[in-house]
Amino acid sequence: MNKTLVYTQASNRPVSVPPTPSQRAEHATASAFLNALLREWSGWSFLSHAQKELLCFGEDTVCLPLQNNDRLLLQVPHHTAARYEIQLPFYLWNSEGRCKPVSLMSALTTLITDSTISGEHSEKQFTLLSRVLDSHQAQMRAYELDANNTSHPAENWSFQEAEQALISGHPTHPNPRSRDELTKDDALLLSPELKGQFPLFWVLADRSILVSGSGVQRTAFDMCLELAKSDETLPETLRTKVDKGYVPIAWHPWQAERLLARPQVIQWIQQGFLKPYGPVGKAFTATASMRGVHAFEAPYMLKFSLSMRLTNSKRVLARKEVERGVQMAELLSGALGDKLANDFPHLTILTEPGYVALQDEDGGALEDSFVVLRDNPFHEPTQTGPAMLASLCEPHLGAPSPLSDLIYRQAAQKTLSPQGLAEHWLDAFMEVAILPLLDIRARHGLLFGSHQQNMMIALKDGMPAHLYVRDCQGTGHLTTHHDVLSAYLPDIGKNAENVVPPEIGDELLCYYVIVNNLLHTVSTLVIDGLMDEARAYDTLRRKFKAAAQSTTSDPAFYDYLLTSPTLVSKGNYRTSLSNVNEASGDGAGQLAAFFKIANPFNNKRNSDDIA
Repeated sequence: MNKTLVYTQASNRPVSVPPTPSQRAEHATASAFLNALLREWSGWSFLSHAQKELLCFGEDTVCLPLQNNDRLLLQVPHHTAARYEIQLPFYLWNSEGRCKPVSLMSALTTLITDSTISGEHSEKQFTLLSRVLDSHQAQMRAYELDANNTSHPAENWSFQEAEQALISGHPTHPNPRSRDELTKDDALLLSPELKGQFPLFWVLADRSILVSGSGVQRTAFDMCLELAKSDETLPETLRTKVDKGYVPIAWHPWQAERLLARPQVIQWIQQGFLKPYGPVGKAFTATASMRGVHAFEAPYMLKFSLSMRLTNSKRVLARKEVERGVQMAELLSGALGDKLANDFPHLTILTEPGYVALQDEDGGALEDSFVVLRDNPFHEPTQTGPAMLASLCEPHLGAPSPLSDLIYRQAAQKTLSPQGLAEHWLDAFMEVAILPLLDIRARHGLLFGSHQQNMMIALKDGMPAHLYVRDCQGTGHLTTHHDVLSAYLPDIGKNAENVVPPEIGDELLCYYVIVNNLLHTVSTLVIDGLMDEARAYDTLRRKFKAAAQSTTSDPAFYDYLLTSPTLVSKGNYRTSLSNVNEASGDGAGQLAAFFKIANPFNNKRNSDDIA
């Protein structure tokens, strides 16, 4: 399949005119919003065949009944167990039988403010509506910037290109690009989808006003100095130990502006305990999470506390999160890390070995000031990969996803069947990316929150060859394996609030690794015409069954996937509508809304296969 062709979202048929940035943004907004709503709300249905004929609709059509007896309709050319591919425009079919197209914003406003769908709390409805509009505007700016983009094929992306290739954000979220408080100028500087690059705000801080933690032999202060020394353009006083009582610390520009306005910080500056140098040094690049940054020459990536709400939560790091990071670094720097490296040679876990923060009034850590240091193995700008899974699987209006485009081109170059190559790709993805994480859960009880943005795939000849997992602050472990892990690290879980019973831990693992990750990958290949969905799930079911039978450890998670009628999914629509800060919950007290979806691995037609 020729990569220069443009394809319709419905059928991958070539079209002559590529979509405009406005059309791409509207499609992305509608797709993410509807996928969240349709997954969580059971009040909708498909039109009958007779109704479609009456309205002259050629595709399956979703019907969303409203409180006033009108209905909103939207054609859905493709749908899978995890995703719906939509075709704009919306249509309003009123109670008198008249049907007319309506604008996207009119349709979304109707859905958000309709009490049948979104409850009766008007203040929360309008808060969500404002965030949906904000997200849409952010996507519009990104697609305008991308209008003339001649980006490399996915297998040629550098690490930074892969991080910034994701434009529309989470594919199952009503407001995937909303950012409370962020101005247009700030967004242009700081946002990954707008190719944000910026120097960090450097300070020298007296150790007496700092809190730090390290999970390795080097102290966090030594890591900070190592980071400063890696940039020869920084002022010399930041790169040398002129005064051993001070530590060079890099803040995110957004973070710095707010910290510098705090009375205690102002006082420290006046007393000489804190010496601001401002935005200096080489530019760092915003990664997909926005609060994480990367520079090829730096020994560490950095993750910051940002006191802004991104989608569902305030992105202020909690002490429990940074403690999880250093505990995992300590765990993996010892015998267990050696064992994992030997057992899973194609897996790299990017640890977060250190953190620093200013002291709060009680001598603890001021959470708004956290700076986390993360492993950075990506030092060559000309080196390809790895590619973030979310970027590979992003739906594109008028074209296949980057993943499917890769497979179509590889198949053409190798004169292979695209469908056959897609099956090989999914098989390699399972072996490299999914099964190792489930095996680690079975053997060691470790849970990695490896959703699409935390999973990066190194490609070789277009095929998955190595997995990189990040965000150890989202890790946990099962109570059933606590004693085993404590033998490696006696204090594991202390102050981290991430030791959970299997009934909670396995549900969280299910959402992140299976629903958010694997099901979305399958849906991408199915919707792009590369795979039969039933055949794909038959294959995956057999793999899970083989893993359950071969493991000498705990098979409970495999059994859950094979026998449970439902899987757990996060309800981003309900969570966004509720206006909670989901980051405030711990493993046992999640503030996000979770619910059950049908389990495609437990197919009754194949009950003999999983008996």
